[in-house]
Amino acid sequence: MNLVRKTNRYYILFLLLLFPIMVAVDYYAIQFFVNFEVNDVLLHESRRIEYHLRQNGSLPVSTYVYNTKLESEHSNLENRFGDTLVFEAYADKQIPYRTYQFTVAEGPQKKRISLRHVLLEMNELILWLFTTTTLILILLAAGLFFINQRIYQWAWKPFFHNLSQLKNYDIASKEPVLLKPSNINEFQLLDAVVTALMDQVKKDFQNLKEFNENISHEIQTPLAVIRNKMVLLMESKNLNDEELQWTKAVYQEANKLSKISKSLTLISRIENQEFKRLESVDIQTMIDNIVRNMEEIINFKNLEISFELNPVTVKCDQILANILFTNLIKNAVQHNQEGGYITMLLTRDKFEISNTGDISDVATTQLFNRFEKGNRGTDSLGLGLSINQKICDIYGFRLHYHRKDGTHTFTLYFNG
Repeated sequence: MNLVRKTNRYYILFLLLLFPIMVAVDYYAIQFFVNFEVNDVLLHESRRIEYHLRQNGSLPVSTYVYNTKLESEHSNLENRFGDTLVFEAYADKQIPYRTYQFTVAEGPQKKRISLRHVLLEMNELILWLFTTTTLILILLAAGLFFINQRIYQWAWKPFFHNLSQLKNYDIASKEPVLLKPSNINEFQLLDAVVTALMDQVKKDFQNLKEFNENISHEIQTPLAVIRNKMVLLMESKNLNDEELQWTKAVYQEANKLSKISKSLTLISRIENQEFKRLESVDIQTMIDNIVRNMEEIINFKNLEISFELNPVTVKCDQILANILFTNLIKNAVQHNQEGGYITMLLTRDKFEISNTGDISDVATTQLFNRFEKGNRGTDSLGLGLSINQKICDIYGFRLHYHRKDGTHTFTLYFNG
Protein backbone atom coordinates (compact mmCIF):
# COMPACT_ATOMS: atom_id res chain seq x y z
CA MET A 1 0.00 0.00 0.00
CA ASN A 2 1.48 3.35 -1.02
CA LEU A 3 1.77 6.32 1.33
CA VAL A 4 -1.05 8.43 -0.13
CA ARG A 5 -3.57 5.58 -0.06
CA LYS A 6 -2.60 4.75 3.50
CA THR A 7 -2.90 8.42 4.51
CA ASN A 8 -6.33 8.70 2.87
CA ARG A 9 -7.47 5.57 4.67
CA TYR A 10 -6.55 7.08 8.03
CA TYR A 11 -8.32 10.32 7.09
CA ILE A 12 -11.48 8.40 6.22
CA LEU A 13 -11.35 6.39 9.45
CA PHE A 14 -10.86 9.60 11.41
CA LEU A 15 -13.83 11.24 9.71
CA LEU A 16 -16.02 8.18 10.25
CA LEU A 17 -15.18 8.25 13.96
CA LEU A 18 -15.58 12.03 14.15
CA PHE A 19 -18.94 12.18 12.36
CA PRO A 20 -21.25 10.72 15.09
CA ILE A 21 -19.39 12.73 17.74
CA MET A 22 -19.91 15.94 15.74
CA VAL A 23 -23.63 15.19 15.26
CA ALA A 24 -24.12 14.43 18.96
CA VAL A 25 -22.19 17.51 20.09
CA ASP A 26 -24.03 19.74 17.62
CA TYR A 27 -27.39 18.30 18.66
CA TYR A 28 -26.90 18.93 22.37
CA ALA A 29 -25.23 22.30 21.76
CA ILE A 30 -28.13 23.56 19.62
CA GLN A 31 -30.64 22.15 22.11
CA PHE A 32 -28.87 23.95 24.94
CA PHE A 33 -28.71 27.30 23.14
CA VAL A 34 -32.34 27.05 21.94
CA ASN A 35 -33.52 26.35 25.49
CA PHE A 36 -31.28 29.11 26.83
CA GLU A 37 -32.77 31.65 24.41
CA VAL A 38 -36.36 30.51 25.12
CA ASN A 39 -35.71 30.62 28.86
CA ASP A 40 -34.40 34.14 28.48
CA VAL A 41 -37.56 35.15 26.57
CA LEU A 42 -39.85 33.62 29.22
CA LEU A 43 -37.90 35.24 32.08
CA HIS A 44 -38.15 38.60 30.32
CA GLU A 45 -41.92 38.13 29.91
CA SER A 46 -42.32 37.17 33.59
CA ARG A 47 -40.53 40.34 34.67
CA ARG A 48 -42.74 42.42 32.36
CA ILE A 49 -45.89 40.85 33.88
CA GLU A 50 -44.65 41.46 37.44
CA TYR A 51 -43.86 45.07 36.62
CA HIS A 52 -47.28 45.62 35.00
CA LEU A 53 -49.01 44.14 38.08
CA ARG A 54 -47.12 46.45 40.42
CA GLN A 55 -47.88 49.49 38.31
CA ASN A 56 -51.46 48.84 37.18
CA GLY A 57 -52.69 46.08 39.50
CA SER A 58 -53.80 43.85 36.65
CA LEU A 59 -52.29 41.32 34.25
CA PRO A 60 -51.12 42.69 30.93
CA VAL A 61 -52.05 41.15 27.62
CA SER A 62 -49.48 38.45 26.79
CA THR A 63 -49.32 35.79 24.12
CA TYR A 64 -47.13 33.66 26.36
CA VAL A 65 -49.61 33.23 29.21
CA TYR A 66 -51.63 30.04 28.87
CA ASN A 67 -52.80 29.47 32.43
CA THR A 68 -53.36 31.40 35.66
CA LYS A 69 -54.71 30.19 38.99
CA LEU A 70 -55.00 31.46 42.50
CA GLU A 71 -52.73 30.05 45.20
CA SER A 72 -53.19 29.95 48.95
CA GLU A 73 -51.40 32.50 51.08
CA HIS A 74 -49.20 29.84 52.63
CA SER A 75 -48.10 28.15 49.37
CA ASN A 76 -44.47 28.56 48.58
CA LEU A 77 -43.94 27.05 45.11
CA GLU A 78 -40.63 27.65 43.37
CA ASN A 79 -40.32 29.13 39.93
CA ARG A 80 -39.40 26.41 37.46
CA PHE A 81 -38.88 25.65 33.79
CA GLY A 82 -40.30 22.62 32.06
CA ASP A 83 -41.18 20.99 28.75
CA THR A 84 -44.58 19.88 27.54
CA LEU A 85 -46.43 18.73 24.44
CA VAL A 86 -49.58 20.54 23.28
CA PHE A 87 -51.90 19.26 20.59
CA GLU A 88 -52.35 21.91 17.91
CA ALA A 89 -55.33 21.46 15.64
CA TYR A 90 -53.81 23.40 12.75
CA ALA A 91 -50.87 20.99 12.66
CA ASP A 92 -52.90 17.96 13.77
CA LYS A 93 -50.06 16.81 16.00
CA GLN A 94 -48.35 17.38 19.32
CA ILE A 95 -46.11 20.45 19.35
CA PRO A 96 -43.25 20.78 21.89
CA TYR A 97 -43.31 23.85 24.17
CA ARG A 98 -41.00 25.27 26.80
CA THR A 99 -42.84 26.34 29.99
CA TYR A 100 -42.09 28.61 32.91
CA GLN A 101 -44.20 28.73 36.06
CA PHE A 102 -43.85 31.55 38.59
CA THR A 103 -45.88 33.11 41.41
CA VAL A 104 -46.80 36.81 41.66
CA ALA A 105 -48.78 38.87 44.15
CA GLU A 106 -52.00 40.48 42.86
CA GLY A 107 -53.18 42.56 45.78
CA PRO A 108 -53.71 40.35 48.83
CA GLN A 109 -53.76 37.19 46.67
CA LYS A 110 -51.07 35.04 45.12
CA LYS A 111 -51.45 34.00 41.57
CA ARG A 112 -49.59 31.14 39.78
CA ILE A 113 -48.88 32.10 36.18
CA SER A 114 -47.74 29.62 33.52
CA LEU A 115 -45.95 30.84 30.40
CA ARG A 116 -45.08 28.79 27.36
CA HIS A 117 -43.02 29.27 24.22
CA VAL A 118 -43.09 27.02 21.18
CA LEU A 119 -39.87 25.08 20.50
CA LEU A 120 -38.32 24.20 17.18
CA GLU A 121 -39.05 20.75 15.84
CA MET A 122 -35.99 18.80 17.06
CA ASN A 123 -36.43 15.97 14.52
CA GLU A 124 -36.34 18.48 11.69
CA LEU A 125 -33.37 20.15 13.35
CA ILE A 126 -31.52 16.83 13.60
CA LEU A 127 -32.24 16.07 9.94
CA TRP A 128 -30.97 19.47 8.92
CA LEU A 129 -27.94 19.03 11.15
CA PHE A 130 -27.22 15.57 9.74
CA THR A 131 -27.55 16.80 6.15
CA THR A 132 -25.34 19.84 6.56
CA THR A 133 -22.74 18.01 8.66
CA THR A 134 -22.58 15.16 6.15
CA LEU A 135 -22.18 17.62 3.29
CA ILE A 136 -19.39 19.45 5.14
CA LEU A 137 -17.58 16.19 5.91
CA ILE A 138 -17.90 14.98 2.32
CA LEU A 139 -16.52 18.27 1.04
CA LEU A 140 -13.74 18.11 3.63
CA ALA A 141 -12.85 14.50 2.73
CA ALA A 142 -12.93 15.27 -1.01
CA GLY A 143 -10.76 18.33 -0.47
CA LEU A 144 -8.22 16.38 1.57
CA PHE A 145 -8.19 13.61 -1.03
CA PHE A 146 -7.53 15.93 -3.96
CA ILE A 147 -4.99 17.96 -1.99
CA ASN A 148 -3.14 14.75 -1.09
CA GLN A 149 -3.22 13.64 -4.71
CA ARG A 150 -1.75 16.95 -5.83
CA ILE A 151 0.90 16.82 -3.12
CA TYR A 152 1.63 13.23 -4.09
CA GLN A 153 2.08 14.15 -7.75
CA TRP A 154 4.06 17.31 -7.08
CA ALA A 155 6.13 16.71 -3.97
CA TRP A 156 6.85 13.00 -4.40
CA LYS A 157 7.68 13.08 -8.10
CA PRO A 158 11.45 13.62 -7.53
CA PHE A 159 11.42 10.92 -4.87
CA PHE A 160 9.97 8.25 -7.18
CA HIS A 161 12.27 9.32 -10.00
CA ASN A 162 15.27 8.89 -7.70
CA LEU A 163 13.88 5.59 -6.41
CA SER A 164 13.70 4.31 -10.00
CA GLN A 165 17.29 5.40 -10.54
CA LEU A 166 18.42 3.57 -7.40
CA LYS A 167 16.59 0.38 -8.43
CA ASN A 168 18.60 0.33 -11.66
CA TYR A 169 21.83 1.25 -9.88
CA ASP A 170 24.76 -0.94 -10.89
CA ILE A 171 27.65 -0.77 -8.50
CA ALA A 172 30.06 -1.97 -11.17
CA SER A 173 28.98 0.73 -13.62
CA LYS A 174 31.14 3.80 -14.07
CA GLU A 175 28.13 5.94 -14.97
CA PRO A 176 27.07 8.18 -12.05
CA VAL A 177 23.51 8.09 -10.73
CA LEU A 178 21.79 11.43 -11.43
CA LEU A 179 19.28 12.16 -8.69
CA LYS A 180 16.53 14.65 -9.46
CA PRO A 181 16.71 17.66 -7.11
CA SER A 182 13.78 18.55 -4.86
CA ASN A 183 12.88 21.76 -3.02
CA ILE A 184 11.73 19.79 0.04
CA ASN A 185 14.32 19.80 2.82
CA GLU A 186 13.74 16.19 3.90
CA PHE A 187 14.16 14.89 0.35
CA GLN A 188 17.29 17.02 -0.11
CA LEU A 189 18.74 15.50 3.05
CA LEU A 190 17.77 12.00 1.89
CA ASP A 191 19.42 12.57 -1.51
CA ALA A 192 22.60 13.79 0.16
CA VAL A 193 22.75 10.75 2.46
CA VAL A 194 22.02 8.32 -0.41
CA THR A 195 24.65 9.93 -2.62
CA ALA A 196 27.24 9.71 0.16
CA LEU A 197 26.35 6.06 0.80
CA MET A 198 26.58 5.18 -2.91
CA ASP A 199 29.99 6.82 -3.16
CA GLN A 200 31.22 4.95 -0.09
CA VAL A 201 29.77 1.62 -1.29
CA LYS A 202 31.32 2.07 -4.73
CA LYS A 203 34.68 2.91 -3.15
CA ASP A 204 34.50 -0.13 -0.83
CA PHE A 205 33.41 -2.33 -3.73
CA GLN A 206 36.30 -1.16 -5.87
CA ASN A 207 38.79 -1.67 -3.04
CA LEU A 208 37.44 -5.16 -2.31
CA LYS A 209 37.49 -6.06 -5.99
CA GLU A 210 41.10 -4.92 -6.36
CA PHE A 211 42.02 -6.77 -3.17
CA ASN A 212 40.48 -10.02 -4.45
CA GLU A 213 42.16 -9.65 -7.81
CA ASN A 214 45.53 -8.83 -6.27
CA ILE A 215 45.50 -11.60 -3.69
CA SER A 216 44.25 -14.12 -6.24
CA HIS A 217 47.02 -13.14 -8.64
CA GLU A 218 49.80 -12.86 -6.08
CA ILE A 219 48.99 -16.12 -4.29
CA GLN A 220 49.23 -18.18 -7.47
CA THR A 221 52.91 -17.39 -7.98
CA PRO A 222 54.21 -18.74 -4.63
CA LEU A 223 51.82 -21.69 -4.92
CA ALA A 224 53.23 -22.51 -8.34
CA VAL A 225 56.76 -22.29 -6.91
CA ILE A 226 55.78 -24.58 -4.01
CA ARG A 227 54.22 -27.15 -6.38
CA ASN A 228 57.29 -27.13 -8.65
CA LYS A 229 59.66 -27.56 -5.72
CA MET A 230 57.52 -30.38 -4.37
CA VAL A 231 57.66 -32.12 -7.75
CA LEU A 232 61.46 -31.85 -7.70
CA LEU A 233 61.55 -33.24 -4.19
CA MET A 234 59.29 -36.15 -5.10
CA GLU A 235 61.62 -36.98 -8.00
CA SER A 236 64.64 -36.87 -5.71
CA LYS A 237 66.35 -40.16 -4.80
CA ASN A 238 67.46 -38.89 -1.40
CA LEU A 239 64.05 -39.05 0.35
CA ASN A 240 62.93 -41.99 2.40
CA ASP A 241 59.33 -43.23 2.27
CA GLU A 242 58.14 -41.07 5.19
CA GLU A 243 59.67 -37.91 3.78
CA LEU A 244 58.18 -38.71 0.39
CA GLN A 245 54.72 -38.96 1.94
CA TRP A 246 55.24 -35.58 3.61
CA THR A 247 56.24 -34.06 0.31
CA LYS A 248 53.20 -35.50 -1.47
CA ALA A 249 50.91 -34.13 1.29
CA VAL A 250 52.38 -30.64 0.89
CA TYR A 251 51.99 -30.86 -2.90
CA GLN A 252 48.33 -31.93 -2.59
CA GLU A 253 47.53 -29.16 -0.08
CA ALA A 254 49.21 -26.58 -2.33
CA ASN A 255 47.04 -27.76 -5.23
CA LYS A 256 43.97 -27.60 -3.02
CA LEU A 257 44.87 -24.07 -1.88
CA SER A 258 45.27 -23.00 -5.51
CA LYS A 259 41.84 -24.44 -6.39
CA ILE A 260 40.24 -22.77 -3.36
CA SER A 261 41.72 -19.42 -4.37
CA LYS A 262 40.42 -19.73 -7.93
CA SER A 263 36.97 -20.91 -6.79
CA LEU A 264 36.54 -18.12 -4.25
CA THR A 265 37.69 -15.57 -6.80
CA LEU A 266 35.12 -16.94 -9.25
CA ILE A 267 32.36 -16.70 -6.61
CA SER A 268 33.41 -13.13 -5.86
CA ARG A 269 33.31 -12.22 -9.55
CA ILE A 270 29.86 -13.81 -9.91
CA GLU A 271 28.55 -11.92 -6.87
CA ASN A 272 30.01 -8.70 -8.25
CA GLN A 273 28.04 -9.30 -11.48
CA GLU A 274 31.11 -9.22 -13.70
CA PHE A 275 29.50 -11.73 -16.07
CA LYS A 276 26.87 -9.69 -17.87
CA ARG A 277 26.84 -11.08 -21.37
CA LEU A 278 23.62 -12.71 -22.49
CA GLU A 279 24.19 -15.21 -25.27
CA SER A 280 22.13 -17.95 -26.82
CA VAL A 281 23.92 -20.97 -25.38
CA ASP A 282 23.37 -24.37 -27.01
CA ILE A 283 23.07 -26.56 -23.92
CA GLN A 284 22.93 -29.87 -25.84
CA THR A 285 26.23 -29.22 -27.61
CA MET A 286 27.82 -27.98 -24.40
CA ILE A 287 26.88 -31.15 -22.49
CA ASP A 288 28.21 -33.35 -25.34
CA ASN A 289 31.55 -31.53 -25.20
CA ILE A 290 31.80 -31.81 -21.41
CA VAL A 291 31.06 -35.55 -21.48
CA ARG A 292 33.68 -36.11 -24.23
CA ASN A 293 36.27 -34.24 -22.18
CA MET A 294 35.58 -36.56 -19.24
CA GLU A 295 35.61 -39.79 -21.24
CA GLU A 296 38.94 -40.87 -19.77
CA ILE A 297 37.83 -40.78 -16.13
CA ILE A 298 34.38 -42.17 -17.08
CA ASN A 299 36.03 -45.18 -18.73
CA PHE A 300 38.48 -45.51 -15.85
CA LYS A 301 35.61 -45.83 -13.36
CA ASN A 302 33.68 -48.05 -15.78
CA LEU A 303 30.59 -45.84 -15.59
CA GLU A 304 27.52 -46.48 -17.70
CA ILE A 305 26.05 -43.28 -19.15
CA SER A 306 22.59 -42.95 -20.68
CA PHE A 307 21.11 -39.66 -21.73
CA GLU A 308 18.25 -38.07 -23.61
CA LEU A 309 19.29 -34.63 -24.78
CA ASN A 310 16.88 -32.46 -26.71
CA PRO A 311 18.00 -29.28 -28.52
CA VAL A 312 17.74 -26.47 -25.95
CA THR A 313 18.96 -22.89 -26.09
CA VAL A 314 19.24 -20.75 -22.93
CA LYS A 315 20.02 -17.05 -22.60
CA CYS A 316 23.01 -16.68 -20.27
CA ASP A 317 26.77 -16.14 -20.19
CA GLN A 318 28.70 -18.82 -22.10
CA ILE A 319 31.44 -19.07 -19.46
CA LEU A 320 29.06 -19.38 -16.51
CA ALA A 321 26.90 -21.91 -18.35
CA ASN A 322 29.98 -24.05 -19.00
CA ILE A 323 30.99 -23.83 -15.33
CA LEU A 324 27.46 -24.73 -14.20
CA PHE A 325 27.07 -27.87 -16.33
CA THR A 326 30.70 -28.92 -15.87
CA ASN A 327 30.27 -28.86 -12.10
CA LEU A 328 27.05 -30.88 -12.27
CA ILE A 329 28.50 -33.55 -14.57
CA LYS A 330 31.87 -33.59 -12.82
CA ASN A 331 30.07 -33.99 -9.48
CA ALA A 332 28.14 -37.00 -10.86
CA VAL A 333 31.36 -38.59 -12.12
CA GLN A 334 33.61 -37.77 -9.18
CA HIS A 335 31.21 -38.96 -6.48
CA ASN A 336 30.10 -42.05 -8.39
CA GLN A 337 31.07 -45.56 -7.48
CA GLU A 338 33.05 -47.81 -9.76
CA GLY A 339 30.75 -49.59 -12.20
CA GLY A 340 27.90 -47.18 -11.43
CA TYR A 341 25.69 -45.28 -13.83
CA ILE A 342 24.78 -41.71 -14.82
CA THR A 343 21.54 -40.68 -16.52
CA MET A 344 20.87 -37.28 -18.06
CA LEU A 345 17.68 -35.70 -19.32
CA LEU A 346 17.57 -32.33 -21.09
CA THR A 347 14.25 -30.72 -22.02
CA ARG A 348 13.16 -27.17 -22.72
CA ASP A 349 12.29 -26.67 -19.03
CA LYS A 350 14.97 -28.57 -17.14
CA PHE A 351 18.21 -30.54 -17.02
CA GLU A 352 18.20 -33.59 -14.75
CA ILE A 353 21.24 -35.68 -13.88
CA SER A 354 21.20 -38.77 -11.65
CA ASN A 355 24.09 -40.92 -10.47
CA THR A 356 24.85 -43.73 -8.10
CA GLY A 357 27.05 -43.03 -5.10
CA ASP A 358 27.54 -43.33 -1.40
CA ILE A 359 24.79 -42.08 0.89
CA SER A 360 25.60 -38.49 1.91
CA ASP A 361 25.84 -37.59 5.58
CA VAL A 362 25.00 -33.91 4.98
CA ALA A 363 21.47 -32.47 5.11
CA THR A 364 20.15 -31.53 1.67
CA THR A 365 19.39 -27.99 2.88
CA GLN A 366 23.10 -27.43 3.67
CA LEU A 367 24.55 -29.00 0.56
CA PHE A 368 24.74 -25.69 -1.35
CA ASN A 369 26.67 -23.91 1.43
CA ARG A 370 30.31 -23.07 0.89
CA PHE A 371 32.83 -25.75 1.90
CA GLU A 372 29.99 -28.22 2.51
CA LYS A 373 30.86 -31.66 1.16
CA GLY A 374 28.46 -34.44 0.35
CA ASN A 375 30.97 -36.87 1.80
CA ARG A 376 33.44 -35.77 4.43
CA GLY A 377 36.02 -38.26 3.28
CA THR A 378 36.45 -36.96 -0.28
CA ASP A 379 39.02 -34.45 -1.54
CA SER A 380 36.27 -32.15 -2.81
CA LEU A 381 36.57 -28.49 -1.82
CA GLY A 382 32.82 -28.14 -1.27
CA LEU A 383 32.62 -25.05 -3.49
CA GLY A 384 31.22 -26.45 -6.75
CA LEU A 385 27.56 -26.48 -5.68
CA SER A 386 27.94 -23.08 -4.04
CA ILE A 387 29.20 -21.69 -7.35
CA ASN A 388 26.29 -23.37 -9.15
CA GLN A 389 23.82 -21.76 -6.76
CA LYS A 390 25.31 -18.31 -7.38
CA ILE A 391 25.01 -18.79 -11.14
CA CYS A 392 21.38 -19.91 -10.78
CA ASP A 393 20.59 -16.83 -8.68
CA ILE A 394 21.84 -14.55 -11.47
CA TYR A 395 19.65 -16.02 -14.21
CA GLY A 396 16.63 -17.05 -12.15
CA PHE A 397 17.35 -20.77 -12.47
CA ARG A 398 16.43 -23.17 -9.68
CA LEU A 399 18.66 -26.04 -8.62
CA HIS A 400 17.05 -28.87 -6.67
CA TYR A 401 18.72 -31.90 -5.08
CA HIS A 402 17.05 -35.17 -4.19
CA ARG A 403 18.48 -38.44 -2.95
CA LYS A 404 16.92 -41.84 -2.50
CA ASP A 405 18.96 -44.71 -1.15
CA GLY A 406 22.12 -44.72 -3.29
CA THR A 407 20.82 -42.52 -6.12
CA HIS A 408 21.53 -38.78 -6.19
CA THR A 409 19.56 -36.48 -8.52
CA PHE A 410 20.16 -32.83 -9.36
CA THR A 411 17.43 -31.02 -11.31
CA LEU A 412 18.13 -27.62 -12.89
CA TYR A 413 14.94 -25.72 -13.78
CA PHE A 414 15.54 -23.02 -16.40
CA ASN A 415 12.36 -21.07 -15.57
CA GLY A 416 12.81 -20.96 -11.80
